[in-house]
Amino acid sequence: MVSKIEHDLKQRYKIFVDRYEAEMNALHQQEQELVAGKEQIDDVLIRIEEEKVKIGETIELFQTKDGELREFLSLHERETEENQVDKQIEPKATLFKQYLNLFAEESALDDAIYYLAEALRNDVINIQVFLRNVRTLARKKFMVRALMNKVREQTNKCEIK
Repeated sequence: MVSKIEHDLKQRYKIFVDRYEAEMNALHQQEQELVAGKEQIDDVLIRIEEEKVKIGETIELFQTKDGELREFLSLHERETEENQVDKQIEPKATLFKQYLNLFAEESALDDAIYYLAEALRNDVINIQVFLRNVRTLARKKFMVRALMNKVREQTNKCEIK
């Protein structure tokens, strides 16, 4: 009977020790996972701090460049008002202004016809819409060309005199 009790106690002790070892292993495993997670969090925090420093430097650089640009623009604001390109190439005579505007309108009509053809080619519009719009634009272009010829004749007359 003593040996049976002894054997029973040994089994209970072994079960207790095995359970204790299993819990200890699980706790050790969790500790390792927590330490690894802490290291990852520390790495992320270090990278965040580095990024904050870089962002601060970048903001400082942008602010200095912004100041330089504002200073440059304030110094050169008057020059740009005086030297506008459109005013430099704008013809003085009204006939030449009219001719330049007609030439621009003719170019715009050419572009519109081209893009209508591209739309037809890509099946964006059908043939009826294409033909209707091309006819309208062609009429306008004809009138612009006729007016351009009249303006050209008038300018030639003015140059001859």
